[in-house]
Amino acid sequence: MKPFSWCPSCGAELAQADHEGGAHCGSCGRAWYRNMAPTVGVGIVRDGEVLVTKRARDPEKGKLDVPGGFLGPDEEPLAGLRREVDEELGIEIDVNFDDCLQMVPHRYGAEGDVVLSIGFKARWIGGDPQPADDVASIHWLSLDELDDADFAWAHDRTLLRRALQDE
Repeated sequence: MKPFSWCPSCGAELAQADHEGGAHCGSCGRAWYRNMAPTVGVGIVRDGEVLVTKRARDPEKGKLDVPGGFLGPDEEPLAGLRREVDEELGIEIDVNFDDCLQMVPHRYGAEGDVVLSIGFKARWIGGDPQPADDVASIHWLSLDELDDADFAWAHDRTLLRRALQDE
């Protein structure tokens, strides 16, 4: 998200962003900040392999990704992760907070929005994975195949490596 140039509350022009990424309105006194948007992703492990998805949409269309996505307002991370996995693959997973393997800030999309990617490891417990929503295809990769795979974001490769090594 681009920084605000105009106050969303009163419409006055905002001063330049401060060192914390915030802009203050001299007219109404409000402060506006560019905060990270939280996302969740998961390495689903089965029989020594991990499930990856090919992105059906931009950004990074055609590259590999992990199942997951953006959390909604007031959405708890594990509930959001289960929702995203159901929407994208139609399967159930077993995951809890002890399965959190990484939290990585990174840039997303053409405008470089800052997101916080929270990565988990999970076990597949039910359903037949089928690509849906923004998933073009599904693939199972071994640890040896991760290095040559074309991932949208390098931190996803790290998450999947950790998920497989943690098994």
